[in-house]
Amino acid sequence: MAESPERYAKSRSGPASRQFAVEIDRSSGVGLVEQIASKLSEAVANGHLTPGSKLPSVRKLAEQLGVSAFTVAGAYDLLTARHVVSARRGAGYFVPQRGSLVSLVPEEARAEASSISDFWLSSDVFAHGRLLASPGCGWLPSDWYSDRTVISNAIRRVARSKPEQLVSYGHPAGYHRLRQHIARELSERSLTITPDQIVLTHGVTHALDLVVRTCLQPGDAVLVESPGYSNLNGLIARHGCKLLPVARGQDGLDLDAAAQLAQMHRPKAMFVTTVLHNPLGTTLRPTDAYRLLALAERFHFLIIEDDICRRFGTDFDPCLAAMDGLSRVISVNGYSKTIAPSLRSGYVACNRNMVEDILRTKMVTGLTTSEVSERIVLEVLSDPNHRRSVERISTRMTQAREAYRSVLEEAGLCLLAVPDGGMFLSAGWPVAPTKTCDARHIAEDALKEGLILAPGNFFHVSPPDRIWFRFNVAHQDTERLQTFLRRVPQRYGWH
Repeated sequence: MAESPERYAKSRSGPASRQFAVEIDRSSGVGLVEQIASKLSEAVANGHLTPGSKLPSVRKLAEQLGVSAFTVAGAYDLLTARHVVSARRGAGYFVPQRGSLVSLVPEEARAEASSISDFWLSSDVFAHGRLLASPGCGWLPSDWYSDRTVISNAIRRVARSKPEQLVSYGHPAGYHRLRQHIARELSERSLTITPDQIVLTHGVTHALDLVVRTCLQPGDAVLVESPGYSNLNGLIARHGCKLLPVARGQDGLDLDAAAQLAQMHRPKAMFVTTVLHNPLGTTLRPTDAYRLLALAERFHFLIIEDDICRRFGTDFDPCLAAMDGLSRVISVNGYSKTIAPSLRSGYVACNRNMVEDILRTKMVTGLTTSEVSERIVLEVLSDPNHRRSVERISTRMTQAREAYRSVLEEAGLCLLAVPDGGMFLSAGWPVAPTKTCDARHIAEDALKEGLILAPGNFFHVSPPDRIWFRFNVAHQDTERLQTFLRRVPQRYGWH
């Protein structure tokens, strides 16, 4: 049962503060220290505790709330560490004056974006997007991820590790037992590999960055899918490489065009998502997989296979790394779609000749990765409930995808490709962009209405010849989205 609220006003030594209440609930799963600190933070944020006012003494607040003085002292220490209040030796705890007060309003709540740029979609959307309807984002809703009990139990088990394992630098290549687990997992896909051929990273984007920095030089030509993973295109371009787009659509990769580009430009590498491509949701056909490997052999370029969505695919999907034996293929993968993006854990798997160079790049650009996160990931992967959780996510995606497709089609949009699975649908109108209207303009109008859309421009090297968007089927604010999309043709005069 919740405690009765205790109310107190300003201290005699400080300026007037409005009446407010601190309520604690002993039946809550949240500790008393955190409860008290949170309530006081709210009081400062909403002005009930004004700048310059003094908080009750530790003893007085403890008596009012019926808790120990140690509990209140802990809450005050927490608030001091968070710069919500300041401690004055011998005088007590005060709310800082406005000039020194760090804003307690979340940055994302105050941010107002007026335009949709590549930077906004690749960076600011992570900071601001969770407060808006997010059909254009690239993550799953938090309640879709692995059973929270599994993650919580994993964190508790890791927290009981020896102190030196929690505070020391990890191994340069990453936590050995997790690399062993990954090697066994890859062997199930008929890929013979040892743990020392695996380098752990801070997610797939970090893995791609290490490969680009290690294997490419400014001026190198690089084949990329079009449409393709937007962050990757930006990463390669910032490294000074020349992007050569290869069209991908309902019929797969245009490998004839890829062969012509390879003949003309002699690329150093091609980046490809074999299974459940982002943004189309398609999987490469086995015949195309063989043809692509043959092209790489003929023109002597590397293939970097982004494999992050394979766990949502089927056992029959082609695996370039296994087909090639990691001769010319480098595989990158991670756990942001199946465990939690906050753990930032991924890996690079490659042949023995490349490992040392990739490892050297990792160390000179960021030293080791977090062994704490890697231990947590291993604990989750070793839990039988995790596999069932991934299966539930996949099933839920299938159901959501079919419902979402109907929503888009009823709003007048057409799919770019029928997906084989995964979390994305790409759809739009057969309308050519103009100076006054393209997908970015529409996305900016959507943002004003609290909707985040991902324009097709974001996934191409050059502007596309039609207006389309990528939609995340896991974000089901579909009625609001459909209402907006239905108005688009009339708003822009397409009728």
